[in-house]
Amino acid sequence: MNEQLHRLVKHTLAQGVGARVFPLRWENRRIWVKQAVPPKTKGWHKLQRFFATITRLSALRPTVSPGGVEGLTREAETLRRLANAGILVPRVEGQTDQWIAISDNGDILQRAIEDALKAGNVDQAKQLVKMAGKALAVLHNAHVAHGAPLLRNMTIDAAVQVGFIDFEEDPESQMNVHDAQARDILLFVFSIQRGFKRHPELLRDGWNAYLYSVPEDAEQLASLAKIARFLKPVYKILMPFYAKLGTDARSAIEAYRVLHRGLRGRKQQ
Repeated sequence: MNEQLHRLVKHTLAQGVGARVFPLRWENRRIWVKQAVPPKTKGWHKLQRFFATITRLSALRPTVSPGGVEGLTREAETLRRLANAGILVPRVEGQTDQWIAISDNGDILQRAIEDALKAGNVDQAKQLVKMAGKALAVLHNAHVAHGAPLLRNMTIDAAVQVGFIDFEEDPESQMNVHDAQARDILLFVFSIQRGFKRHPELLRDGWNAYLYSVPEDAEQLASLAKIARFLKPVYKILMPFYAKLGTDARSAIEAYRVLHRGLRGRKQQ
């Protein structure tokens, strides 16, 4: 590892950095340093794991970072593996038992979409969401799952390429890759719906862009269809109470509705 970078990070940490992830200037560019943290497992994760077991839906299993050295090592290995596969992810600049230094991957995609909508440019926002859906499809076509592909964990660089950050979770340690990818899809569409409820077309565009960028017989779609069938009775029970439900519940219902419609439409073609 570059000794100058090591000394810079060590000096910065000695000054008392409040944030777990912080930026630095290195070789006239911005990099990010992520420090090791304890495992994030909480009590409700046990309940979620139990629910996934009794329903036999592996995609619903919780996936959390193991934390510490193991968590940093896994994330660094994942970043290197994805970079070799041609996925736009941060480059690992340096690594120790306490932190990893990674390159800047671009602007946060969610903010770019928000800025486009604030400027009244709905077409640009739609284009960005479509790019996000296609980028997730490329990731999955490389036989990889992200773990938390929310719009805030996606980036867009100066070359207008969509990439990914934050690979702390390790979903493939809890389930097979296809179930992990189905889980990715659920989180992706939910993040669109939750972030942009006033623009339902963005949810449809993002989902359709993904759906038509993967093979028709993609195994993650079969896993997703299994989850959709399980959730259908829940959807029917909740619909009469839609107006009284909270924001997250309504977002989940809208996301389910669009997912189910897309899967059904693809199957009928």
